[in-house]
Amino acid sequence: MKLNFRITKLPLAVIAGLAAGSLALSGCAGADSAQGSGELDLGPLGIQSAQEEELQTLYDAAIESGDTEVTIYAGHHDEFLGIYAAFEERFPGLTVDPQTYVGAELQTTLEAERQSGNHVVDVLSNPNADRYAEQGFAEKYQPATFELPAWIDGRISEDQIADPKGFYHSPWALMFASSYNTNLLDESDLPGSWADLAGEEWAGKLTFMTPSTPGGTMTVSTALLQAGAVDEAWLRSVGANAKIVAQDQLALQSISAGEFAYQPLSATISVLNAKEDGAPVEVQFFDENNVIATEKWMLAANAPSSDAGKLLLNFLFTAEAQELTLESGNFPINQHDSLESPHGWPKLEDAAFVELPAQTVMREKMTEYGDLFKSITAN
Repeated sequence: MKLNFRITKLPLAVIAGLAAGSLALSGCAGADSAQGSGELDLGPLGIQSAQEEELQTLYDAAIESGDTEVTIYAGHHDEFLGIYAAFEERFPGLTVDPQTYVGAELQTTLEAERQSGNHVVDVLSNPNADRYAEQGFAEKYQPATFELPAWIDGRISEDQIADPKGFYHSPWALMFASSYNTNLLDESDLPGSWADLAGEEWAGKLTFMTPSTPGGTMTVSTALLQAGAVDEAWLRSVGANAKIVAQDQLALQSISAGEFAYQPLSATISVLNAKEDGAPVEVQFFDENNVIATEKWMLAANAPSSDAGKLLLNFLFTAEAQELTLESGNFPINQHDSLESPHGWPKLEDAAFVELPAQTVMREKMTEYGDLFKSITAN
């Protein structure tokens, strides 16, 4: 199935408003529930009765404890704001506090909380979730709404979806793509594959983030090389055709400003956000050999709002959260049968992407290709 589409996207504020409006119309928040008590209407979540009972139990416990604010540490939150708003509407009396922490800052913050005993975070979202779990910053917890799909066999390593030790689970994946300036390129001008970008006709028209530092470009380049979809010669040719910059956002800004025509190896969400802000940009997927990465979420160790945090983790796998996930441009791992992408994209299981290997394999390959990535940037 082709993935070469033009994309439209509602502003996040509108998404949140629609989520709130649909919940209000469904009658989920009666007089009692508006005060944070009473029986919830969980029908729109598309889950089984036993799962509904588990969510109701967690909700009641959270309200009774008074620990009703879920603090989330993640590297980004923009595309999750609609989900947070819907969670607050679906579970009256509970609130979400999104805080942005990555890398060394996240590590320092978690260590400081552990040493002081003043625990703040309830939920962690991080692509390297296993590393934080190994350090004791997470608690084992499997959401009742999570289900490991059979279709991932041979396509996505199981540990990219569910931690073998039981700490993290992935509700959705993001797909990396390319962006282009619609004032400079028509659809008929676009490359048909990654291979085309190595051609001389693209010299001076490309820009992308260096693959030598952790980020989306390193992830995409590693996955493509590991899968055999491209080789070292291709990467060197594409690097020679491009201006390589320090950050993905800088490359996208250059595309938006018309300084360059095309940005390969980019994050879809960033392109959608730029388009929402009025930039003349579009996303292009290829018909094959696209690259995905999974979003991993887990319960923090010693979470002060543990019950509310568990409830949020369960909510991420429901039809209601998935609908907002699709709207923002991500791909639910187990897309509910009642849902379709508003962008015309297929379900993740039907999309054309290279195999996503185990975490350890990706890390080993990133190290193995390290010198190559540095030489591309140096040139």
